[in-house]
Amino acid sequence: MTKKPEDLVKGVIKLISLPEIFIRVNQVMENPNHNAKQLGDVIGHDPALTARILRIVNSAYYSLVAKVELVSRAVSVIGEDDLKNLVLATSAVDTFKRMPNQLVDIDLFWRHSIHTGIVSRLLSRHCNILHGERLFVAGMLHDIGKLILYFKEPELSQEVLLKAAESDGVLYRAEKEIIGFTHADVGAALIEAWQLADTLKDVIGHHHTPLKAKKYPTETAIVHIANCVVNAIGPDTEINEHLLDNYPAFEPETLNITGLNLNILPEIMDKAWEQAGDVLDIICPKI
Repeated sequence: MTKKPEDLVKGVIKLISLPEIFIRVNQVMENPNHNAKQLGDVIGHDPALTARILRIVNSAYYSLVAKVELVSRAVSVIGEDDLKNLVLATSAVDTFKRMPNQLVDIDLFWRHSIHTGIVSRLLSRHCNILHGERLFVAGMLHDIGKLILYFKEPELSQEVLLKAAESDGVLYRAEKEIIGFTHADVGAALIEAWQLADTLKDVIGHHHTPLKAKKYPTETAIVHIANCVVNAIGPDTEINEHLLDNYPAFEPETLNITGLNLNILPEIMDKAWEQAGDVLDIICPKI
């Protein structure tokens, strides 16, 4: 295949352009004299998004003591960066609804993505990472390159899925062999086209190859671990420190990079399951 990840992104960028509401929120935040009310007013022009943001802020995801009823108040409680990331997360799902896909169960796709985001955020608290909300977004968007590949190259993607199923089940290795690049490369190209943070680009581009992440190795390692954990859990899986011992795509060195000990997994996953129901229902209503 002669195309590059950037070529695939260029072919769909009008279909999946960066959400307008996110652009407007960014514009307000770039003004050094902005305030919480201005941010609330911008988001308030989208009543559905406003309702979803407030539902997340008042859910188990944040576990606040007092109910928040205004977006401007939410800014004060969770901070501007968290709010911006929630706007991106909640609007990204709507953006990708415009891209038809026959090779993936979109409900299961976003379920996995959101679980990965939540686990990434929870793990980040054990790694002294500031603004862990960005790890939720990185985890949630880590596989978006798959949707572009499935849409633009359905026949090659079908070949990849079959090869992965017949071998070790590791999708990105089959992609590299058949297509020449991976869904992680495509996802990173989209983040660059959207002109989002380098953190997102590095994490998404290396979530399967975390030892190659140079700028943000810790953040990338966290999402890598979270993705492997979520993938490794089945209906009858016992969640303990040995969960990833035999998982073929896991890079053990990421535990040294992050300083994490997998004995925290039972606690992490209890919290993740508690938060996931609310977040799935809010961000992905009846996909």
